[in-house]
Amino acid sequence: MISYLISFSWGICLLLSLTGWGKVLNHILFPNQRIDWGQRAAWGLAFSVLIGGILNATRTISQTTILFFLGLGLIYCLVDLVNHRQSIATNLSQLFQESRKDKIILAGLATVSILILIQYAGWIYTGRVNFANMVYADGFNTSDDYHAYLVFPHKMLQLGSMGLEPFSERRMISLGGQSFLHTFIVSVLSDTNLNIIDPGLALIITVGLIIGFFHKNPASTRRVIFTILFVLLIAVPKANSTSMMLPVALFVSLFRTLDSKEIERNSWVSNACIIALISAALCTLKSSLIPASAIVFAVSYLCYFISSHTKLKVVWEFGLATVLVGIFLLPWMISLYQSSGTLLYPLLGKGYHASAYGITFKSGSSLLGTVKTALAAFRGIYIFVLILLGCLSLSVRPLKFGNLPEERSFSNRQAALSMTVAAGLATVAVGVLTENADPFRYSFSHLFPAIIILITIAMTDTGAFNKNKVANFFIAAVFCAGLAISYDWDITKQTYSAYVKNIQFGLTNPSLLSAKQKSQYAALQQSIPQGETVLTRLDAPFILDFKRNQIFLADWPGGASLPPGMPVFKGPEALATYLVSQSIRYIAYSSWSLNHPADVDTSGPGLSSWFRLQSQLSHDFRDNVQQLAKTRKKLYEDGENFVLDLGVQSK
Repeated sequence: MISYLISFSWGICLLLSLTGWGKVLNHILFPNQRIDWGQRAAWGLAFSVLIGGILNATRTISQTTILFFLGLGLIYCLVDLVNHRQSIATNLSQLFQESRKDKIILAGLATVSILILIQYAGWIYTGRVNFANMVYADGFNTSDDYHAYLVFPHKMLQLGSMGLEPFSERRMISLGGQSFLHTFIVSVLSDTNLNIIDPGLALIITVGLIIGFFHKNPASTRRVIFTILFVLLIAVPKANSTSMMLPVALFVSLFRTLDSKEIERNSWVSNACIIALISAALCTLKSSLIPASAIVFAVSYLCYFISSHTKLKVVWEFGLATVLVGIFLLPWMISLYQSSGTLLYPLLGKGYHASAYGITFKSGSSLLGTVKTALAAFRGIYIFVLILLGCLSLSVRPLKFGNLPEERSFSNRQAALSMTVAAGLATVAVGVLTENADPFRYSFSHLFPAIIILITIAMTDTGAFNKNKVANFFIAAVFCAGLAISYDWDITKQTYSAYVKNIQFGLTNPSLLSAKQKSQYAALQQSIPQGETVLTRLDAPFILDFKRNQIFLADWPGGASLPPGMPVFKGPEALATYLVSQSIRYIAYSSWSLNHPADVDTSGPGLSSWFRLQSQLSHDFRDNVQQLAKTRKKLYEDGENFVLDLGVQSK
């Protein structure tokens, strides 16, 4: 119980710290405005990712630097809360008085509060989940997380940076922003608490952003509650610990930044800084977010240029924002280049990816095949909701460029249009790039915020606009929200059931690994000479001592490797010769990997070519290691794990 309460409280401290750093940005960039707490938290989140890139590039990430950074943000936030305690108390008192007069509002507030509490509490602790049930998982993915995403924050804290991972395919598809945010958790808590920040805190920040939007764009309390309920009743398609809800919060934050009418009166330098910061932060979290982020950025500035009478100022702001995005990303990009041979995969090179050596899941499909793949990306209820609400929103927020009437509360950057276009086009782009492998999971983080934005706009009071059009938009939004919720209702119920189980699980003070496993890994690593390089394909490599040895992850064997590329389908001796030529003499392997979840029937129907190739490469690596285990000396074996010395033949 005590450990659970400590973990719960640490998450709240993280939220306050992020809000504090957002307040710092507020004070520096927009000193004449007081930004709401949801927006400050999102800005603080983006700023943290920027700081992470600098610390990673300078190899200065440690528990001390993390706690120092978070402590400063927390102190600044607490001071700000004390200074504005009177206005906070007044707002809470007004809400209390309103809820006392309306039982529906009271019931709605209670429901929303309980659902937020259950979701946040349900992500305090999470355990291991079976691969087959991972799509809406209540735990960690034993493939993606155990082999890579749990490793990266530990390497950061031990080595000061992510270090080199030339054999990790997952390292190539993420610049590292999410892994740095994970250090906020593992610096104090354990791996079982990793989901506190995403989806846990990300959900709260998203709700705060919605409330802040309604503060600027008035709506009835009932409509506000309805919108928040919609967000809470959509199940997050979480398959691993990569970003899912943090991008939702950042996209909503970017929309609100672009949509605010005050942005037209701000300094163009300040505008460029905050837009670039959020856009860059999105790109660092996950490479699948880059298309949507880039499109929002480009379309909003295009609309701004068309509508503005001071086009030179727009050009200067766009130029500065573009340069700043590059500057903010550069530390992360340099780190990726050092590790994986590319500044940004695949846009700026393939690096050490298997496709650079001619190994790819793409079969060179025809133009017609590409078109079919693109059209297939439009399947699903969420795309239908996006298109319908996107079209209707134009009748409420028409594309009328030029000076804005005073009664309009939004800017002329057409933020809603930009988000809608970006969500649609990015869904197609990601679908084509992945051949629609698990399409909704990869598109959720840009589709969902766009839908939230459109429904939120529909809930607002729109002043002097055509009342019939506003009513139609509102009715359509209610219909679409109900449709989306009912479409996934069974999964939503299962997800909330999983939250309750997670709470029960967390109260037992659990660990992902047993004491036996930890002692086995300690003995395994002791069998390898200190300072030597080892290639690992282990059940839980995240508990290794990364200071003692140079440890490389073979998360998807053959998916990434040093030039001239890991030999595949060429037998065990070719693999051994290649590794030794790369000064990698040792292989650490788990028997768990011999029955890896990816080792499925690759000829089965419905299996994407992407997953099929990964499975085939895993099969080949497994078979080769099994053969090498018969011909090379085993330095360590415990029945579950073993270490091979490729330089010594077995007797």
